[in-house]
Amino acid sequence: MIRTGKFAATLMCTAVLAACGQGKDENKAANTQTEASPAVAKTAAVRKDVASLSESYAKLRKQQVANVDYTLSVNLDKTGKSFTGKVDVHAKLNGAPKQALTLDFIDGTVDSISVNGKDIPVDYNDKFITIAPEHLKGGDNTISIAYQHPYSIDGSGLYRFEDPADGKVYMYTDFEPYDSNQLFPNFDQPNLKATYTLSVKAPKDWQVVSSTREDSVKDLDDQFKEWTFPTTKKFSTYVFSLHAGPYKVWEDDSGDIPLRVMSRQSLAKYIQVDDWFKFTHKSFDFYQKYFDVKYPFGKYDQIIVPDFNAGAMENVGAVTFSERYVSRGDKTEAERMRLNNVIAHEMAHMWFGDLVTMNWWNDLWLNESFATYMSNLSMAESSEFKDTWENFYLGTKQWAYRSDQLPTTHAIQLPVKNTDEAFANFDGITYGKGGSILKQLPYFLGKEKFRQGVSQYLKDLSYSNSTLDDFMGHLGKAAGKNLDQWQQEWLYKAGLNTIAASFQCEDGKVSKLTLTQTAPEEYPTLREQQIQLGLFDMQDGKMVRTDAVPVLYEGATTDVKDAVGKACPAILYPNEGDWGYVKVNLDPVSVENMSKHINDIEEPFTRLMLWQSLFDSVYDAKLPLDQYVQFVLKNLGAEDNINVVRMGARYLGTAFSYLNQVNIDDAKRAQLQDAIEQFAWKQLQAAKPGSDAQKVWFGTFTGVAHSDEALGNAEKLLSGDLKIDGLKLDPDMRWNLVLLQNEKLFGDYQKAIDSELAKDKSDRAQNFAISAEAVRPQQEAKAKWLTNILDKNDDFKLSQLKAAAYYLFPSDQSKLYQDNLSKVVGALDKVNASTSPEYVGTYSRLFPLNCSQQGIDQISKILDSGKSLNPLLEKALKNRRYENQRCVAMSEKLNESKEG
Repeated sequence: MIRTGKFAATLMCTAVLAACGQGKDENKAANTQTEASPAVAKTAAVRKDVASLSESYAKLRKQQVANVDYTLSVNLDKTGKSFTGKVDVHAKLNGAPKQALTLDFIDGTVDSISVNGKDIPVDYNDKFITIAPEHLKGGDNTISIAYQHPYSIDGSGLYRFEDPADGKVYMYTDFEPYDSNQLFPNFDQPNLKATYTLSVKAPKDWQVVSSTREDSVKDLDDQFKEWTFPTTKKFSTYVFSLHAGPYKVWEDDSGDIPLRVMSRQSLAKYIQVDDWFKFTHKSFDFYQKYFDVKYPFGKYDQIIVPDFNAGAMENVGAVTFSERYVSRGDKTEAERMRLNNVIAHEMAHMWFGDLVTMNWWNDLWLNESFATYMSNLSMAESSEFKDTWENFYLGTKQWAYRSDQLPTTHAIQLPVKNTDEAFANFDGITYGKGGSILKQLPYFLGKEKFRQGVSQYLKDLSYSNSTLDDFMGHLGKAAGKNLDQWQQEWLYKAGLNTIAASFQCEDGKVSKLTLTQTAPEEYPTLREQQIQLGLFDMQDGKMVRTDAVPVLYEGATTDVKDAVGKACPAILYPNEGDWGYVKVNLDPVSVENMSKHINDIEEPFTRLMLWQSLFDSVYDAKLPLDQYVQFVLKNLGAEDNINVVRMGARYLGTAFSYLNQVNIDDAKRAQLQDAIEQFAWKQLQAAKPGSDAQKVWFGTFTGVAHSDEALGNAEKLLSGDLKIDGLKLDPDMRWNLVLLQNEKLFGDYQKAIDSELAKDKSDRAQNFAISAEAVRPQQEAKAKWLTNILDKNDDFKLSQLKAAAYYLFPSDQSKLYQDNLSKVVGALDKVNASTSPEYVGTYSRLFPLNCSQQGIDQISKILDSGKSLNPLLEKALKNRRYENQRCVAMSEKLNESKEG
């Protein structure tokens, strides 16, 4: 899975009892019975009445159950609020049953249950179904359950979407980590792999997609067809799937693997299907050779779906992708690369995650880290994108570095007590740091030895579950190395280390070079790692790399003897080529020469890393923010590498937002922000027509425009009265101009919304319109959308509430945030009790950056209240407090510089 968020269902049948019928009311009465048999009481003691699954209970159930197979039938329609189904659960019980067995099923309705052909009473608590042991037998059992479940409105389980553009209805499932039980009752844990035999009743004009290709489709009447699917191979519940609707379908093949790409009809004109198939072919070619294991699941469908909470999900043979990967204009190379990356990431999971699956969620990181590393490796070695690792550094690795400096950082490998904690661990450590440390392993073990270990691991454990020890054992065996120490240092210890290099020269040659390694006080582990030192000097007007010295460092200091005798460098970069996972502090000589020669450095990747080091100094409150802004304005205009331009423009926008918050003289603030605005406008006009850089600077300009002149230019761009050569405004770019106009209350900002909505009937347009209203610096707008968010207004999908929450309190509206803070905090208990992680995540966005001691104290008051907080909410609040503290430190550094 590529993460951007995910929901868990919150609908309950009790909210729709009027539609449940008399028989269902009787079942509900059974669900809430107060008396229980001793066996049921014993199970209740083992399994808590909560909407999650604990590791301890999953271990117990794994001992009870084996050889699981599901025969599932589901009935779908276009207009209903819920669907019906029947599942036959075939399972072997290990020995005579001594305690009850539970099946996971959150927020549904159970109509009937039979076990081995005999009807039994329904015992269901809206979270799981309990089967008393007297109804079971040792050996093979068949549990048959007829049920109903609401369609999801928040993206988890079976989600229903009605396209506002044409009224067509689409459905898809999203299950990780614990939501397949919202499609049908099951044993929803990764180490109870099963086969699935599926039949679906659906409207005649729909396409139905699952893990296998259908083997028959027959007419039932003039409105419905029945789709039947052959039995699958064994895999975990969270990668099973069901998608349905009148999808547009494109077909191709990769060797003997049938391929399909699907999207909504109204979005089809924007799908660059040639890229989808090209990237898919390249990825299949690379993986099947690299793993030396044939693709195991027959066919491969890729379904592009609306309102998807994550970026993509690795369902077996039927991968889902967010529509965020679909541009409604010309794609930049960065956007094409992101698409290639997500396609390759999800495909890597077919082997690593689906074929071989973690035993429990504590090894989630290995699934995601491996797919993160492999997707970038496949692109670097087989795609058209030769700057793949630069983009990895620019995106994934910076996410990892930032996450590893937060107070909520954690070891890559850590205990996961339940599925709620599993969700909270989808973060920059799981994806970014894990992928980064896997990237360094081939340097440590040897590339071919690493590949051999991975291949044998997949062969030995196909269709099984595995642990970290299984994986590391295969790598160590292939390389002939004991990796125990490496595991302890890198996987079981948290924190980001820092290295610095110091050197002395005599007669123009290095006479001594020492690496110093430090660790944060709270995470003091010093690690061993292979890196590369880059030595640079001026030659013919260019700063060129004169030498590269590989180093295996460990401990507090490492003398680099291989550097002695090399030409004395003007710049020494200790992590050249980005081999290692480590933060870099540059020596004073290198800092001075970098500041003089940043645009003379020949290698773009080195420039990229040095620009990053510069911003790190601001983030660490070592370099005053105003000096950073002045350096960027002086030097970035001469940069021609698009990755460096993207980084520089991104951080210039970040600096602008910080200037809204830091304690600085208003005249100085205005001077710096005006200079940033003017620079962005100048770069936009100067960029090559139709280039990626032009789009980058358009995005930066819309983020920093604030003067009447700039806002007037933006308004004219939207109306067409002003044109910039080569700049084609696609619908999403137009909406960015509408957002800007509403945030600044410039011109007829409501008319701007109405005008765009008249042209753009899409759901994306509806979300933009909500964001544009919510971002207005008006109390009535804040009150309206805060109420909708905090009350979870049923008139809005969660995707629409997200669209409001993400724009409600921008960095220049601190007073409005303070005016509404009591209302936000007042909803804390209700939100904390929510079973929807995505709603909790949406709520956490209502605590924006607040660069003041008051902002720090306000978050501390919540965290120190003694309340037990949802893991996701607690994590978000701790991180927000930390970012507030960082910003205060930056503010103090800025004023210290001014005083000096």
